[in-house]
Amino acid sequence: MDNRSKYLLKNVISFTFGKLGSKLITFVLVPLYTYALSTEEYGTVDLITTVCTVLMPILILNIGEAVMRFCLDQGVDQRKIMSTGVMVLLGGTLFGAALIPISGFIPAISQYGLYVYAYVISAAYMQVFLCYLRGKEMLNAYAVGNIIHTAINAGLNILFLVVLHWGISGYLLANIISCFLTAVYAAVIGRADKVILAFKIDRELSLAMIRFSVVLIPNSFMWWIINSSDRVMITAMIGAAANGVYAVAYKIPSLLSTLSGIFNQAWSYSAIKEEGSADKTEYHNEMYNNMVQILTVITAGMLMIMKPFMSVYVASEYYTAWMYTPYLLVGFVFLSLATFLSTMYTVHKDSLAFLLSSLLGAAVNIVLNFVLIPTLGVSGAALASCISYMAVYFFRVFNTRRYIRLKVFRGKHWLGYLLLAAMGTVLYMDGVVGQIILVVLFAVNLYLSKDVFLNLLLKLLKRR
Repeated sequence: MDNRSKYLLKNVISFTFGKLGSKLITFVLVPLYTYALSTEEYGTVDLITTVCTVLMPILILNIGEAVMRFCLDQGVDQRKIMSTGVMVLLGGTLFGAALIPISGFIPAISQYGLYVYAYVISAAYMQVFLCYLRGKEMLNAYAVGNIIHTAINAGLNILFLVVLHWGISGYLLANIISCFLTAVYAAVIGRADKVILAFKIDRELSLAMIRFSVVLIPNSFMWWIINSSDRVMITAMIGAAANGVYAVAYKIPSLLSTLSGIFNQAWSYSAIKEEGSADKTEYHNEMYNNMVQILTVITAGMLMIMKPFMSVYVASEYYTAWMYTPYLLVGFVFLSLATFLSTMYTVHKDSLAFLLSSLLGAAVNIVLNFVLIPTLGVSGAALASCISYMAVYFFRVFNTRRYIRLKVFRGKHWLGYLLLAAMGTVLYMDGVVGQIILVVLFAVNLYLSKDVFLNLLLKLLKRR
């Protein structure tokens, strides 16, 4: 195994340890949420979490992304970079207090204003200090941070929801405490005390970081629209109970997103190092081809087991969530590939291209939500998300050609996509026949990608 493969594999293992482990714990907790919270309560906490997700990067100017990216440059003073991050965090803490009265104007969350403020601030500190670990390439420590966050969150949710029966307040409090304690861990491990003792603001550096991160604020907002606005619209048009079921459906493809996200995070480090190498294009094409075929096989496997899995995974009133997963799973395949393509934006610090692609996806998502939710209900929201992810993917396919030429229109890839579409359709068939067809289609998909899996297996065996 060559050095570039070893470097990529090392980073994949580090991110897998943290991300996959924490995601699996979260995934296991879903049945607890569905039994401890009604569909309406779960819809409400999902809405609050969604709102906090979009408020956090706005409040701190998305500075965590700049901290991570600028720390990866050669020969930089990482303490100066983090000093800017700390300065922005303190400002966000002060101005964020306005969220408490503002929350009072939103009926669904009016009684949780203090929780919203505490959630956003604790999540902001956690993100920035974890990004500092990533920027310093302390990836094992970063992975441990993710595990700590999820383990504390899980333990507190069991205590607050099952033992103390605190409901929505308990769920939010568990998230706040876990974010805060993880931020403390990351600050200690990353030696943030050295940053504070040697606190120094480099005006030129700070402006460069803020210019980079500020452009990513509307990008984050656009991604919030793509990923989460449908939940707000479902709540408004259909009700919180319907959003609760949809939120559970979202948990399934989010596992796929986690798997691809692990690779894409590790790949971003390799892409930065590979910039300027003689065979950069060939290497990128090899990685892209592997990712397409692995993603289609994993997605096909998830579609194959979806209905029997959901029958035992969640409470009976959430079972219908399986109906929305075909659209979401196919959409998340294209989202994962779009994220792979976006590593070129990260390499070249092209935050404007991030914004333009996400703006397109958000526009498509909003228009389709208004059209499809009234006619197709919750399925309309899932379909809108799928199409918007595809729009972002195709934009980035053509937009990134100024940086690199990838072979994205291979026949084998499109055959894999068609097989996924067929499986998504067959999933709506009841009975044994439908399940047999799903197994056959999965086997065909696996056969098409056998070479990729065999090559990866041989590389892993050589490493041993």
